[in-house]
Amino acid sequence: MNKSLLQGVTTTEHEMKDKLTEENINAQFEKVKHKAEAMMDNPEQLKKIAESAWEKIKGLQGPLEQVWDQLKLMISLVKEWVSGNYKEVPTASIVAIVAGLIYLLSPIDLIPDFIPVLGYLDDIFVLGVVFTQVAKDLEAFARWQAAGSVVAETATATDSSPSEAGVSEAEISEAETASKAETVTESTAEANDEPTAPKDHA
Repeated sequence: MNKSLLQGVTTTEHEMKDKLTEENINAQFEKVKHKAEAMMDNPEQLKKIAESAWEKIKGLQGPLEQVWDQLKLMISLVKEWVSGNYKEVPTASIVAIVAGLIYLLSPIDLIPDFIPVLGYLDDIFVLGVVFTQVAKDLEAFARWQAAGSVVAETATATDSSPSEAGVSEAEISEAETASKAETVTESTAEANDEPTAPKDHA
């Protein structure tokens, strides 16, 4: 690579990084926040945003490593909130989360996603603003998820059918029949072995 081209790449990187000021980040967040607020009465649209965000990030765990776990939680939270399974979260937090997802999905942001290394840096900064606002809500949701997993596992273990345990219904029926027959045989034997009362010769 010649020096002039290398200098051009370096200059571009500096220009991109210069855009990542707190003022610019907050301004971008406020723009998408207004869009999110307009969606709050449209569950289908919110669900679509969450699903689209998940589809986008599935292959981006590397670039989004710094925010990966929180981002997955945010997407799950929106889905559960829309479905009505989890409502223990302020609407303002849902707005903030959806705003972050909208920015993540936007093809037009401070740093275009196709730029190597730097492409998702602005997304990480904006998502960082969201995490700061909803950290406690995400923690509460994570606990709710964990508790639900424990309950589900316990219910599965309790409700396991005989066939799932490796025993067929036919085998159970056969065992019950054999047990009943054995009980009858034992009762008959006890009756036959019972000593008769001596006759009274008056």
